[in-house]
Amino acid sequence: MVQIRKLSMHVKLAILVLGFVFIPFIVSGMIWYEQSTQSIENNAIHYSRQIVEQVNDNLDSYFVELDTITSPVLTSPLVNQFINSTNADTYDMYTMKRKIDNELFLNILSVRTDIINLSIVSEDGLIVSSYEDRGSLEAFSEYKGNRTTNRTFKNFNIEGVRKVNSSNVLTITRDLRDISKNKIRAMLIIDVNYKVIPRLLENVKLGNSDLIWVMDSENRIIYHQDEKLWGKYVNEAVPTYTGLQGEEKSGFYIDRSTGKKKLVIYDDLKSTGWVIVDELPLEELIGSLMNLRYITLGIGIVLVALVLVAVGTFTLSITRSLLLLQKLMRKAENGNLDVRAPAHKSKEIGSLFGSFNNMVSEIKRLIEVVHLAELKQKENEIKQMESSLLILQSQINPHFLYNTLEVVNSYAIEAGVRPISKMVTSIAKMFRYNVGNPQKTVTLLEEIEHMQTYLSIQKERYEGLKVEWDVDEVEAMQISTVRLILQPLVENAFQHGYEDHGRKPEYLKISGSFTDDRTYVISLIDKGNGMTQETLNRLNRLFTEVTIQQMVREHQFQEKNLGLWNVHSRLRLTFGEPYGIYIRESGRNGTQMDITLPGR
Repeated sequence: MVQIRKLSMHVKLAILVLGFVFIPFIVSGMIWYEQSTQSIENNAIHYSRQIVEQVNDNLDSYFVELDTITSPVLTSPLVNQFINSTNADTYDMYTMKRKIDNELFLNILSVRTDIINLSIVSEDGLIVSSYEDRGSLEAFSEYKGNRTTNRTFKNFNIEGVRKVNSSNVLTITRDLRDISKNKIRAMLIIDVNYKVIPRLLENVKLGNSDLIWVMDSENRIIYHQDEKLWGKYVNEAVPTYTGLQGEEKSGFYIDRSTGKKKLVIYDDLKSTGWVIVDELPLEELIGSLMNLRYITLGIGIVLVALVLVAVGTFTLSITRSLLLLQKLMRKAENGNLDVRAPAHKSKEIGSLFGSFNNMVSEIKRLIEVVHLAELKQKENEIKQMESSLLILQSQINPHFLYNTLEVVNSYAIEAGVRPISKMVTSIAKMFRYNVGNPQKTVTLLEEIEHMQTYLSIQKERYEGLKVEWDVDEVEAMQISTVRLILQPLVENAFQHGYEDHGRKPEYLKISGSFTDDRTYVISLIDKGNGMTQETLNRLNRLFTEVTIQQMVREHQFQEKNLGLWNVHSRLRLTFGEPYGIYIRESGRNGTQMDITLPGR
């Protein structure tokens, strides 16, 4: 103890730093090194699994949509008539096939370009195909025994990969039942372009050297970059995949068979029973994080060395600098990321201040990056909603409807029934307007003319209906809007204002005018039974306060008001705020709804 007291303060400080700072720092650094390595690996694995599961959900959605779009074929009376028409003559058989091709197959193929061929093959040998008959007969013979042994989804079978005119296709089959006897009589064969599978998997890549492949519920490889492995069992093709041989179809493991750690993530598709597998060298996935760890460790060691060198002469200077840095750190912790440390003559302190400035700048930049990422995500959600609207509208086959209405109109003219001819012409005009591009804006005058056509048909149904118009056509020609904003509101007034209360629609007024802020307001007024004040307040709150993204996520809108919300959301998507719907008043004497549009 006496000898220690005789030592100089510099030596005492050096011993103090070595005994209580440097050595504990080295020990704790080694512990931190191991724990941070494990933490980095765990975080990387968690992030990678989330991405794989997200893409997995996209594949599930693809097959569920395929199930939905082909379901009308199963319940079509025309298909039921076809599979029971073994005694039909050649002409009737040709007519039925042509109707199935035009009315069912064409509707599906026009929407889903990934579908190469659709075929219906009955157990009696009858066949109708959109592209190729012989291959469909061969597929029927091959797959008809798989109905109970190879079912991969409750509504369809994914049979596997085959060739159609030298092209690889993924063949999917669905059972067709005789509606009257509830007995399987035929098979719907769907051939999908096999290129859609790798295209759906491209977005899942986590690094430059990923290997993504897919196996079915029986552990057979159905997609791999090496086509020679297609159809082979996993344990035969790649024996090193020991982690994929068990019952579990979702998880991950670290493969060390090649000498380097390789992350293998796998997840099952709920709709198909498939398992998607992604292999990625762990070194590539966490390499940048490891480098950051080494840099951080190196900086810590340098700082400790600087403390040892600075003991004595620079003690006071360091203390002052650290106190200043502490003050700046507190400001940064309180949210002030504009603070900066001043320049310092000392190289070490100047470096420390520079690191602090870089850290604060980097944190501020990362916050801005996260904010921009959130905005981008919201933009993608809006684009998905727009795509859904396009898909719903594109399912209508206008050419068949036009041709049919033309035939009816011709018969009405020949029979001299002018009211029927007038109504058919009006209906055809409405269809032509309805199937236009929903994203393309139109003038308000075009929308008004469409409503005049629609109401002329309604007057044939309700003879006592009185319609008043107070819209200047010159002004309406200068106002831009989107299609079909008035018809849903009029139908809502007829249904909920009149018919739900046992009344026939008797009065409707449509007026338009500019406001003081040069926006344009269209008002729809009826004299039906209005809504309660509680309902009015709730709807107006949704129209003015709740964003479209919140509404989609929280499912707050009731089904009976869905038409109003669709009109409001399309106006917001096209023109932004404050445009859309607002319910001005509603009561026992009627309702007034306003639509706000951009002015000149």
